[in-house]
Amino acid sequence: MKFDDYIGIPFVDNGNTRKGCDCWRLVVMVYQDHLNIDLPDFDGLCIDRTGATALLSSLRRIRAKICEYKEKWKRVENPQPYDVVILRNSDDLYHCGIAINRREMLHTMEGIDSAIEDFTGLYWKDRIEGIYRYTG
Repeated sequence: MKFDDYIGIPFVDNGNTRKGCDCWRLVVMVYQDHLNIDLPDFDGLCIDRTGATALLSSLRRIRAKICEYKEKWKRVENPQPYDVVILRNSDDLYHCGIAINRREMLHTMEGIDSAIEDFTGLYWKDRIEGIYRYTG
């Protein structure tokens, strides 16, 4: 497994290319390139309109997609390469990375180009929501 080709990709909110991507789309890219698995990119789920009706409509679509794909993932305790690490970035924001071994993940986030970081280290270890394996 070689992840060097993914280091240094700039973070771009809603980006989905090697010129720039967000954390989930980095996972989508690696799954496609390495495992030939097409994960959903959820593009277009959120609407940029204001108002309670538009927000409720977006939330319903997001919930439906999560329910649709939830059964394709299994929560695991011992990470293996390609497992997805879900992390809390703050109380209401979530972040993800892709495990490359039992301690390190490839990820990108605002202000940080894609990099390999220890998710068991001081900054991330208490923020882990779960580690998930795709069972598709």
